[in-house]
Amino acid sequence: MMISWLTIFTYSTLLSSLIIADDPCRYQHPTKGVIDLTSLGRTDGKPAYPDKIPPTGSGYKFSYNPCKPFTEQPNCIGVAVCQVSMDGKLSFTLGTQDTTKWDPGAVLGSSPSVSYSAGEKKVIVILQCATDDTNELEALGEPTINNYRFILTHKCACWDGCGSGPPETTTKSGGGGGSGGLPGGAVFIIILVVLLFAYFVGFAAYYRFRLEKGGVDLIAHRTFWVGLPGYAKDGVVHVYRRVANKGDTPYQSV
Repeated sequence: MMISWLTIFTYSTLLSSLIIADDPCRYQHPTKGVIDLTSLGRTDGKPAYPDKIPPTGSGYKFSYNPCKPFTEQPNCIGVAVCQVSMDGKLSFTLGTQDTTKWDPGAVLGSSPSVSYSAGEKKVIVILQCATDDTNELEALGEPTINNYRFILTHKCACWDGCGSGPPETTTKSGGGGGSGGLPGGAVFIIILVVLLFAYFVGFAAYYRFRLEKGGVDLIAHRTFWVGLPGYAKDGVVHVYRRVANKGDTPYQSV
């Protein structure tokens, strides 16, 4: 049964990665509250904070859009953070929305942050709480190779500063990283499919290598599955006749 357990482990790991992935728009902490950047992100495919130049000359400018992906030519397609040459001829993806990770500030008194990545490149946006109408992104550049830093100052960077409603189910979305999560029904279906797959593959491996069977005999509990349509039909007819008062029919339980 080793193959069966290996299959279950593999698919359980995949399922877990889908469910626990961070929402690119919203983060809820059990004690500190909610940080919601939804209202800061543009939804028209353009960055909310374009062409930010770090204080030390690097020959590049940076663009960032919280929550939703944007595109900046020539090479930043569906990204969260983009690095662009000063002449606009080159652009590099620094992070995408579907790699979002939140840090509530592990050290006492430290600011929360949100990070993104693309390959070896990693971006950390430090969230600085503003008590006024300040809306500013400061690009700090590349302190170390492939590591980029920004400071976002806004009231939405405060705990419960914006959108402190009830939490939403979160998931990592593919292909550009919109927000939202898998509904409970979808999660149930995924789990059911994984378990059914593990069930059939596990028994097939057991029958093949332990009992040395082949062909249709590799199907787990084949007699039951072959007879299942008949059982279902008998059940429907039995219920119908009872409801319609047409008398009972002999019914044999499975």
